[in-house]
Amino acid sequence: MSSPVPRRSSLRRWRALAGQWGPFAALTLVALVAWRAGLPHALSPAALGHSQDALRAAVGARPLLTLLLYVAAYAVLTAACLPVALVLSLMGGLIFGAWLGAAAVLAGATGGAMLTYAATRSAFAPALVARAERDPRLQRIIAGFGRGAFSYVLTLRLLPFFPFALVNIAAGLAAVPVRAYALATLAGGLPTAFIYASLGAGLGVSLGSDRSLAQALRAPEVIGPLAGLTLLSLAPMLWRRLRRRAGP
Repeated sequence: MSSPVPRRSSLRRWRALAGQWGPFAALTLVALVAWRAGLPHALSPAALGHSQDALRAAVGARPLLTLLLYVAAYAVLTAACLPVALVLSLMGGLIFGAWLGAAAVLAGATGGAMLTYAATRSAFAPALVARAERDPRLQRIIAGFGRGAFSYVLTLRLLPFFPFALVNIAAGLAAVPVRAYALATLAGGLPTAFIYASLGAGLGVSLGSDRSLAQALRAPEVIGPLAGLTLLSLAPMLWRRLRRRAGP
């Protein structure tokens, strides 16, 4: 009669592997299914303009359910590193308005960032830390990231054109402290979420008034958020200059 000890040990190993690779595998599956279904192509600015009436009707019929579904979809799709964050952010402002849309975008983006961070960290960070124990240079890089995690992640979040998914993956690989990462993501994502939601709301108003796209982009409700986006992209550079002038 075989002993139950090897079976228990094997079961523990499988559970450990599932815990380590399960989240990463699930997000990879979401990405593959979404690409196979053509979701990134379906979520385009042109498609958004054509379907805005239907989307607003859905919000009017089931506002709370639509909001929750939007936040969940935003979190899962961006966690899977699909290139849909921009269109989803515009959609939030278009169907919910600037203020509620910004809150929904921020909630979805933060949720997606935390999911990608957790999946990457659970899958790859242990191997990276083990390698760092053998490589002093890599160990110094990870330690430096940990000491300045909040300011570094905050700077990257304030760059609106910096790849959102890349920051999430890099933070997970470097095993950035969870609290610093979450707070920097929230703080840095707030202005970006509001600007994109305002831009989506402005585009919806302009496109809904039978203007051409060129006219819509020149409308005051669109120019304002675009100007804010430009200023936001300059914020990290201005912050570094102020810190240099202030001295150590």
